Amino acid sequence: MKRLAIPLLLLFAACGHDKSGKNYNKHDTVFTTQNTTKVITPVVKATDPVASIRQRVERINTSNFAKKHFEFMCDEKTKVDYLYENKQPVKVSIDYGWVGDAHAIEDYYFDNGQLIFFYEFVEGGPACEGCIKTNEYRSYIVDNKVIKYLKNKTQEKCKRCEFGSVSKPYKMLTINTAEGAKSALCN
Repeated sequence: MKRLAIPLLLLFAACGHDKSGKNYNKHDTVFTTQNTTKVITPVVKATDPVASIRQRVERINTSNFAKKHFEFMCDEKTKVDYLYENKQPVKVSIDYGWVGDAHAIEDYYFDNGQLIFFYEFVEGGPACEGCIKTNEYRSYIVDNKVIKYLKNKTQEKCKRCEFGSVSKPYKMLTINTAEGAKSALCN
């Protein structure tokens, strides 16, 4: 037992550095095998709800989930993409295309069937002759209420501060056909 304790103590003492001189977070786990070092940083649950939502959105955007894609005509060609984790939608992305002089995209993010993040992007618009004006809106949502709202990365009062079961994000959550999406978005 003592033979094992001394190498473990040395490993913990050297845990902040490897032979390459790189520094690691004290919570990282360092595995060293023949000529290679692998660092594994554990996922830490954030106590800040906005940070937690950002982590989940990043995980959804960087994972390789099953996808469904629909295209149909409303005023312009509209595209809807669904990402599924374990057969449950985690993201719905709607690209409305160019309607007049404006282009709009909406992304809804879900965790266990609950809306957690709503992203809107709008480019152009009626007051923007000769320029390409863009606006981004981010709503961080807990229990269907917006807890933080950003317009172009500046905190503002939310345009829509609460989402119910009849709101567009929840309607889109239950749709699984192009006809259903067209019916919900084109009327």
